[in-house]
Amino acid sequence: MRQTGVRPKTRLRTPLLIAGFVILLFFLLSLSLKHSPALGRVEGALVSLSAPGLAAIHYVVDSLQRLWAGYFFLVGLREKNEALQRRLDDYLPKEVQYQEAVQTLKRLEALLELRQELALPVTAARVIAYDPSLWSRCLILDKGKNQGVQVGFPVLVPTGVVGRVVEAYPEYAKVMLIVDRNSGADATLQRTRGRGILQGKGGNRCSLEYLPKNADVQIGDLVLTSGLGGIYPKGLALGHVTAIDKKVPGAFQEIEVTPTVDLSSLEEVLIARVANYLLKP
Repeated sequence: MRQTGVRPKTRLRTPLLIAGFVILLFFLLSLSLKHSPALGRVEGALVSLSAPGLAAIHYVVDSLQRLWAGYFFLVGLREKNEALQRRLDDYLPKEVQYQEAVQTLKRLEALLELRQELALPVTAARVIAYDPSLWSRCLILDKGKNQGVQVGFPVLVPTGVVGRVVEAYPEYAKVMLIVDRNSGADATLQRTRGRGILQGKGGNRCSLEYLPKNADVQIGDLVLTSGLGGIYPKGLALGHVTAIDKKVPGAFQEIEVTPTVDLSSLEEVLIARVANYLLKP
C-alpha cells in the first residue's frame, strides 16, 4: 500500500538547510568581502534579512536548553525533597521519644529533690490507673505491702500533697486524693497561720472549713498541712485560696481551695513511710 504524507525528518530538513545556507553565506561574505564598500552593503542587507531568523533560532535553542536544564533540576530537587521527607519521618518518632525521656528525667529529678528535703523514708511509685468518677477521686499505684506500703501513708509530689493510701495490696496501693469528698486534713494558712480543715469537694477543688468570718483570708493565700491530725507531716502544700464568701449563713466563711498539684496528670509519686504514731486509720 502506498503511504501518503511527509515524514517528520523531511519536514525538518528544509528549514535546517535554509538556516545552514544563510549562516554559511554570512560567514563567507564576512571573510572575503568585508573590505569592499559595495559588497559591504550587500553584507549588511544579508545580515538584516538573516538576523531575525538567526535570533529566533537562538531563542528557541536557548529556551530548550533552559527548559531541559530546569526539568533535570526539578527532578533532582524532588528526589532531594523525598529523601529529606523520609529522613524527617524517621526523625520524628525519635524526637518524640527524646522529649518524653527529657520530661521523665525532669519529673524524677524533682522527686529526688523532694526525697532529699523530706526527713522521712520514701518509696517511689508509678500511677497505673485512675478512678474516673467525680465523687470518688482515687488512683492506683504499682507499689504495695511487699514494698513496705501501709494504709495511711501520705502520697506526695514536688508541688504538694496528692492524698493518702486507703488500701494496700501485696503489689498495689489505692490512694484517696485530697479532692475526694471523704478526704479531710488539718490545714493552716501560711500567711496568717489561721487553721481549719481542708475538705475534698470532688472535681478538682476543696474547701477550707471552720474558719471564722472575722479571720483574715485573701485570694491566693497558700494553704499548708498543719502537722496535726496524724495524717500529713507539717508544712506541705495543699492548695491556694481561689474564692471567698463571707455572706453565707453561720459563723464560718466559705473558702474554696484549688490544689497546688495537678491531680489529673500524675505519673510518678513518692509514698512517705511515716512513723506509726502519725498514722490515723
